[in-house]
Amino acid sequence: MVKNYLEGALEPPTEQFAKGTDVWLEQQVWGHRLYNDQTPWFLLLEALGIMSFRSADKNFDRILPGLGEGGKHERFSYSLAPRRELRTVLFKDRHIDEIANSDEFGSDNTRWTKWFERIGTNGEAKFGYLKERFTRFSSFRNAVVLLRSAEIESGRKRRATSRHLAPRGPAMLAADFGEKKTEKADKDRRFFSRGGELLYMMLNRSSLRDSLEPLIENRLLTEDSRWNGLAKVLQPQEQDAPLDFDLGYLPLPSHRAYERIAQDWFNVLSLSELPDDNLPEPLMRLTGFGIIRYMIERAAEALGSEPPPIPLDMVSTSTVGVKRISQDCFRRHRDMTRTAIERLTEEFAASAEWKAALEMPHKVRAANEIVEKRFGFTWGDSDQRPEPEQYPEHIAREALEDHDQHLGRVIGFYAEQIGLAVAVRGAGRWYAASDGLLEALVLANVREPVEFETFLRTLWDRYGIVAGSEVGRETFKAANYGHFKANQRLLEERLRVLGLVHRLSDDCAFVHNPFYEVRR
Repeated sequence: MVKNYLEGALEPPTEQFAKGTDVWLEQQVWGHRLYNDQTPWFLLLEALGIMSFRSADKNFDRILPGLGEGGKHERFSYSLAPRRELRTVLFKDRHIDEIANSDEFGSDNTRWTKWFERIGTNGEAKFGYLKERFTRFSSFRNAVVLLRSAEIESGRKRRATSRHLAPRGPAMLAADFGEKKTEKADKDRRFFSRGGELLYMMLNRSSLRDSLEPLIENRLLTEDSRWNGLAKVLQPQEQDAPLDFDLGYLPLPSHRAYERIAQDWFNVLSLSELPDDNLPEPLMRLTGFGIIRYMIERAAEALGSEPPPIPLDMVSTSTVGVKRISQDCFRRHRDMTRTAIERLTEEFAASAEWKAALEMPHKVRAANEIVEKRFGFTWGDSDQRPEPEQYPEHIAREALEDHDQHLGRVIGFYAEQIGLAVAVRGAGRWYAASDGLLEALVLANVREPVEFETFLRTLWDRYGIVAGSEVGRETFKAANYGHFKANQRLLEERLRVLGLVHRLSDDCAFVHNPFYEVRR
C-alpha cells in the first residue's frame, strides 16, 4: 500500500499538508516544517504561544498531554492573539516621544488629545483606555520605552505584526501575520513557519513532559511577571478575535533529539536562582542547537550513516587544524539534508511498487496515482510531462529546488543565530561558539562542579561536540593533537573569563554553574 509517510513514522493527521505542498518529501523526514525565515527566537515564541493557549483554554487539562489516543499524531487547533493595539503603540507610533518632550503642549490633557489625533483614525475611541490607566502622559511614555526595550531582534526591519517581545509572560506572546488592505489578517506563515509547532510536539512526545509542564507553567507562562503586567496595562480589555491555526506534522513518535531538547529545557528551567527574565535566551540557543542536531540526525538516519561530529573551534592561529576539520564537518552537515532527499527518490525509483506501476497497461495513470499518494505530487495543466520513467528524477528536482531555498539553509542560518558558527569572507563558515552559547551549555549540563575534562566528555556524549584534545584524538585520529590541545586551553580560558571555570590548588580545573550553587 502506498503511504505518504516513511516506515516507523506516524500517519499525518490530515492529507491537506501533502496537497498544500509541491512535493511532500522533505516533510516525511523532518516534519512540516522547518524554514530559514523562522529564526530560533521565533521558533521559541511560536511554541510558547501554543503552550500558553493550552494553558489558558479550559477545554484542555494539560499543556503536554503526549500523543493522541491510540498513539496517533496530535491533532488540535490553537489560537494566538494578534495584539494589534499593543503593536501599534510599540512599533507603529512615532509621536509619543515628541509629544512628551515638547513644551508646546502644556497639560497632560492636551498631550493626550494631540496623541489621539496623530495615532490614526478614531484614535481616542481605540486608545482612550490608556488615558484612564496612566495619570500622566510622561508615565505612559516611560512604560512604552521600557516595553520597547524587550523587543527581540529589534535590528531587523519587519512589519509591525512580525515584531515580537521577549517571552516573559502570556500577555507578551502574539500571533505573527500579514495585514491586507482591509486590515484583515493574512496568516501567511512567513515567520511563524510551523517550526515552533514541531518544537512543541517534540517536547510533548518526550519522556520528560510530565516534569516539564509545571516548570513551563510557573516560569515561562506566569501572569505574575512585572513585564507581563506592563504589557497588559498597554492593551485594552476587549481585543480583536484571536487567529486560529492547525498543528503541523512531526513524523517520528519518539527520537533522541526530542529527549535532548526536553532535558536541556528541564535543566535550565530547574535553576530556581536563574531569574525568569534570563530564561528565554539560553532556551533559544539550546533549542536552536537541538533543531540543528535533529536535522543532522534525521538526515543520517535516512542515509543509513552516523552523523558527523561538531568540532568547536576557538578561533586562533594555534587552532588552524581544528578550523579545517570544523569547516569540513559543517559542509558535510549542510549537504546531508540534500543527499537524503536524493537518496529517498532513488529508493522510490527502485521500489517494487514503482516498478509494478510502470508495468501496468495504463502506466501513465498508474504512475500519476502513485506519485500523488506517495508525494502529494500532481501535474499542472500547463506542465510539460515527461515519460513516467522520468517522474522520480523530476520529483527529486522539484523537491531539491524547494529544499535549497528553505530547509537547506536552516543549519547554517541557525548555527549563526545561536552563536554556534562564524562566517568569514573568503574562509567560509565553520563551528565556533559564542560566549552566549557556552554559557547556555554550562547551564544545561552542569550541576555540581565537574572537572573540565568531564564537561568536555559530556558535550561529546550529548551533542557530538568535539572541543578538547582527548575526544579530538579519539574522533579524528589523523588530526593534529597539538591544535586540539590548544583549542582546549583556549576554551578553558574563555570559560574562566565568564566566571564558569575555576582552578583549585591541585591545578585541577572545575566547571561551575553559579545558579545551581547559589541554590545549594
